[in-house]
Amino acid sequence: TSAHGARVTRIALSLTEAVAPELALDPQLAYGFPLHDIGMIGVSNATLLKPGALTPTELDEIREHPWLGERIVAPVPALGGLTRQVIACHHERWSGSGYPRGLRGVEIPLAARIFAVVDAYDSMTNDQPYRNALSIDEAREELAAKAGLDFDPDVVDAFLGLEFEPEHTEEPATSL
Repeated sequence: TSAHGARVTRIALSLTEAVAPELALDPQLAYGFPLHDIGMIGVSNATLLKPGALTPTELDEIREHPWLGERIVAPVPALGGLTRQVIACHHERWSGSGYPRGLRGVEIPLAARIFAVVDAYDSMTNDQPYRNALSIDEAREELAAKAGLDFDPDVVDAFLGLEFEPEHTEEPATSL
């Protein structure tokens, strides 16, 4: 959603400035954050808005969105580099359990590691079709618990040290 894109872009740029100020200067980053889910245009609304658990087939459909997003922006020279890294790798996990490539640790581009934390936080703190929002404290605890498993522990530490005014909406976020 546009609200999700605006929230995560604002917070992810702040986190990038804290973690890697030189990376924050690259204009590609400002494109990658709001376009991270562009591949979701290939996922049916029935799957995206389904209340409750997804079937294995529906999960496979969603897991295709990073590949599709990367293919969508590939022909656009201005959307290379960091933009493609964020789009392609924002669902990779520190432990290697993510998708689509199963990258682990520092194999995951830093911009995507930064964005993954922010995207997860925003998803947790806003209502989803399949669950109600967590409180800010609950979401922060969840991120801390998953540091070193799902997320780069240094990025989580930096995120937890950020001070920002959270925004919440009634509109469901669609990042999975």
